[in-house]
Amino acid sequence: MLGVAADRARGQYAKGVERKREILAQAYETLRVTGASGASLRAIGESIGVSHGMLTHYFGSREGLLVAVIREHDRVNEGRMPDSVSLVQRMRLSAEFNVQFPGMVSLFTEMLAKSVEPGDGPARVFFTERFARARTRLAVEIDGQLAALPEGRRAEASMLVDLIMAASDGLQVRWLRDPDGDVAATLGLLERLGQDR
Repeated sequence: MLGVAADRARGQYAKGVERKREILAQAYETLRVTGASGASLRAIGESIGVSHGMLTHYFGSREGLLVAVIREHDRVNEGRMPDSVSLVQRMRLSAEFNVQFPGMVSLFTEMLAKSVEPGDGPARVFFTERFARARTRLAVEIDGQLAALPEGRRAEASMLVDLIMAASDGLQVRWLRDPDGDVAATLGLLERLGQDR
């Protein structure tokens, strides 16, 4: 009897995981184009045909849902990347992809601003982890490139990492105000300048 109950629980859990995945896919398809632009969780639910209660059940809050949508965008973007590209090249390719979806750039910017608020909400946790991963990876790449330079120049690696990441995020925010700006081309220039050192 216990085995039947356990099997039933596993089946319900699997259905719940699948339903959450379906809702996230719907939210991603909608929000990557429209963005959230201050919409409430209820309004987002209505736009994708899902109840407010269902969204709360699976994502906890509006912030939780929007961070999940950004994670999904990152997953989709990562899946289309060539295997052997540097992080700066990856940022440039990501920028080319992101400008196809203004809603995602807007959503990213909104959640990035939310991440600096006090507390440990989903946006703060997500961006803290995201920046730490990117910073570590970029530092390793840059350190390898700077290894042949004198010791004093190698100390600049961490500052260069911060500069590259700030350029990537800042250019995308600027693009929201001026869609004629070419984020990918500007990041490409940054990449070329790094190679000419």
